[in-house]
Amino acid sequence: MSLGIRWACVLLLAVASLASATPEPSAPLPAPQYRQLARPDGSRIDYYLLQRNPRLPAQSLLVILQGSDCNSVSRIPSIRKLLLAMPEADVLTVEKYGIDATLPYDQDSERTDCPAPYLLNDSPSQRVTDLQAVIEHLRQRRAYPRIVALGGSEGAVIAHALAARSPAIDATVAFNGGGRWFLDDLLHSVDSAGGDPAQQHQARQGLLAFVEQMRRQPAADVQASGHGSRWWQEVLELDQQALLQASRVPALIIQASADEAVSVNAVTDLIEQLRRNGRSNLTFRAYPGLDHRLSDRDGQSQMAAVVQDIALWLRQLPTVADEHG
Repeated sequence: MSLGIRWACVLLLAVASLASATPEPSAPLPAPQYRQLARPDGSRIDYYLLQRNPRLPAQSLLVILQGSDCNSVSRIPSIRKLLLAMPEADVLTVEKYGIDATLPYDQDSERTDCPAPYLLNDSPSQRVTDLQAVIEHLRQRRAYPRIVALGGSEGAVIAHALAARSPAIDATVAFNGGGRWFLDDLLHSVDSAGGDPAQQHQARQGLLAFVEQMRRQPAADVQASGHGSRWWQEVLELDQQALLQASRVPALIIQASADEAVSVNAVTDLIEQLRRNGRSNLTFRAYPGLDHRLSDRDGQSQMAAVVQDIALWLRQLPTVADEHG
């Protein structure tokens, strides 16, 4: 494995580790319904709909978006904690291309059992396309007055991309999603690792060489950190500032100040530029002392407190009745 790929693995392992950082809430919940929807290419999207009360239509739908890991969304422990952000909402989770609930949970970013269709097809644009299809399918059957997209790490970026493309999204919540360019976060992961300056320089050069290769002429069979060439090409070109500039819905952006996986400086630069550009729909909140997994310096998860803040922000948004006069 090249040094560039190795440092990419360091970052993506931290991104994926967010999924296992939080215990589940103790309150019993109804089981989510497993459903499928056909794609144009003949494959199927697997998704799960948790209805708080199947006999009473919910007024809101919370779309929870996982990070970059090669895991089934149905097996990610922290999803249940995020349900508390909108306790009365129905909840939608959507599997990535080629993944279903039969894939065992594994935090190793270099796992060897990632499905071949996933490695070939997974990308930010594929995830957004699938999400749009499922949301539109649900809206034809149940008219949700409000739909909120919530995600962390890569899921944060997907939330912004979804809001930029879909008029169905009414608000977004994103935490630890990085700055404008993914490369800044990759380089930040190298710098955060410390070590001998010569080795650090070598690691940066190896990473930059890997990025250049992926941009110019990636091999079709590239597999690095649980991702194929399509994913790498897209994330390296994805402009998160453009996504946020295109979105007009209320957006809560949360950044842990001790994040080792994404560049906090790049995030603050992104927010400042968007505000200079007149984007008044953004709310930015920094959490001093928390890391990428929303844990404090003692290793104690503070996700529950962050989720409480998210819930409060969502409750303070105009109600559906207010929005429609």
